[in-house]
Amino acid sequence: MNKNIKKKTTTLNMFSTHLWGIIFTGSLSALVCFVSAQLPPVACPEYFKYISDGLTYFGKITLTQVPVGTAEVRAHFSQRGLPTSTYYGRITPYPDENTVVHSVLNHQPATFRVEFANAGYPPKLTHLSLNGVELCVSSDYPPPRSWFKLSYRLYTYFIGGNDLTSPNVPISLVPVELSPRPNSTTTSQIKPIQPANKYPSFTPVQTVPGSSVINTQTSTPMPIPPTLTQSTNALNPQTELSLDAICGREASVVRGFVYGGIEVARGQFPWLTAVYKKDTDALSFKCGGSLISRRTVISAAHCFRRLRAEQIVLFFGRHDLENYSEEGILARDVDKLIIHPEYQNDKPNADIALLHIEPLETLSQYIHPICLWRESVEISSIVGKTATVVGWGYEIESNEDISPLPKMVDVTIVSKNDCMSSSATFQQLITDNTICAGNRDGTGPCVGDSGGGLMMQRGGRWVLRGIVSVGQSSRQRCNLYEYVLYCDVVKHMTWVRRNFLE
Repeated sequence: MNKNIKKKTTTLNMFSTHLWGIIFTGSLSALVCFVSAQLPPVACPEYFKYISDGLTYFGKITLTQVPVGTAEVRAHFSQRGLPTSTYYGRITPYPDENTVVHSVLNHQPATFRVEFANAGYPPKLTHLSLNGVELCVSSDYPPPRSWFKLSYRLYTYFIGGNDLTSPNVPISLVPVELSPRPNSTTTSQIKPIQPANKYPSFTPVQTVPGSSVINTQTSTPMPIPPTLTQSTNALNPQTELSLDAICGREASVVRGFVYGGIEVARGQFPWLTAVYKKDTDALSFKCGGSLISRRTVISAAHCFRRLRAEQIVLFFGRHDLENYSEEGILARDVDKLIIHPEYQNDKPNADIALLHIEPLETLSQYIHPICLWRESVEISSIVGKTATVVGWGYEIESNEDISPLPKMVDVTIVSKNDCMSSSATFQQLITDNTICAGNRDGTGPCVGDSGGGLMMQRGGRWVLRGIVSVGQSSRQRCNLYEYVLYCDVVKHMTWVRRNFLE
């Protein structure tokens, strides 16, 4: 999943704007008092500095030798006291991504800006690294304290004319925005957003403790949605609750690890299902899916070519695909695989499959279904709206490397005519039963994201509208400068409900 997500205006920006008005109408002494606030010590001033804009502080990272290709900047911080917000800050190229990319390509220093949740009292830098190489290490604050990690992955590559010429083309996270873009004259092929076929054997792999949660002296229980009752992690049977009462509720989660602002927290989308193929002595990840009831998962038909139900296993509550020992996960064999009778190979018109399982008698903050669509079926009612896609899709397709943690991206839904005029390649595939969406900026679903849901929020709940189906490729890579096609689940709702097990 390539997820260069456009951020909404944050509360930090709102706070800064409001503070401007206070300062201009207030006394000069208040400004002097703020700017002279004591800053944490910095162990490596050659790499990191606190900068004041007169009202707030931000961090500035300066790296003199950033390699061309992929460069991952990680920074750990220690904060006095316990966290008061689920926003911890972010790292961004400074002053902008294009400038930093060109600096790297010309072997000049690259700079990054670090925004803090509390810009008036910035945290202490305790660790700084570039591609895993430590540049700076310092001690944490004494208790009570909290800590958090920020990370940013920068992709740089050379271009020639309109073609990408380096193997380091960004496939996920934060793509480099360079002009000119690949255009319609570039050789392009149509292919489904392919299922992933490569994954290590079914062997538990432990993750480092504390690598993805807030580390505080006193742990607090994760909030549970009000319709669910907490027990050990297997929650009480929900036999008294209808699906309508529990579906589509995004879990309340603590986000302790902010990965460029794009990583999905565990339990955030508790209907997200990992679809695996059973091999002789291993499991291989294939696709994503969405839990729509205690006994039914919906996914893309093309994920199950030449597969029988007994060859498939579904994981619920999964987050880190490299950690089979995650607390609260459930696995289910598939009792019945139902492919839509109108599905034709590689075409999105009816690219739907339903998978029946033994009923999930217990639901948890990590496992419950998404709601089905009940509004207008007309595509015109959602054109121009924003939808969300979540999945474990390839980060770098050429290396066949799925993302171990799910990522999310917002995409814009466009009209059938706009989609057809954007690419002649799609004209034979677009029907009244497909949805066309995308940002055409290098972001969107890629290999491994097949079968995942195209979701929209309605009345505070997430509702399933489409299924990731078909995208374009160029030079054997996902071409996310073009739109992606989704099967419109709503147009097949009669078939879905006929084969649906509650």
